[in-house]
Amino acid sequence: MSFAINDSCVESLSAVATQHEDWIIQQAIVLLEKRIFKAGPCLSRPAVRDYLRVKLVAEPNEIFAAVFLDSMHQVLAYEPLFRGTINSTSVYPRVVVQCVLELNAAAVVFAHQHPSGISEPSSADRVLT
Repeated sequence: MSFAINDSCVESLSAVATQHEDWIIQQAIVLLEKRIFKAGPCLSRPAVRDYLRVKLVAEPNEIFAAVFLDSMHQVLAYEPLFRGTINSTSVYPRVVVQCVLELNAAAVVFAHQHPSGISEPSSADRVLT
């Protein structure tokens, strides 16, 4: 006995597989957040860099994000603060300061990605920094 599989069936299976993979990735991010952003020891630089890379790598447009820390450098929150276009993001210091004050953060780690994959800072990056 043989079964014929048509193209639409293959496409449907491919779509289901992609959705399942996306779900697995989301669950992995949740687990990573729990391990990295738990109350306890301070965050180390590689852990923060790797976490932010995972959070920002799939974004098609630039995101300016912040990790808010307490006085012991334990994470209070991670927030993607501003969403931009494929090559720029507007950042408003007033909004950043409001978030810092609302969370009573003692320190902040700022991050943004370049969807192009080019990690060289732009002139706008240098001005903002």
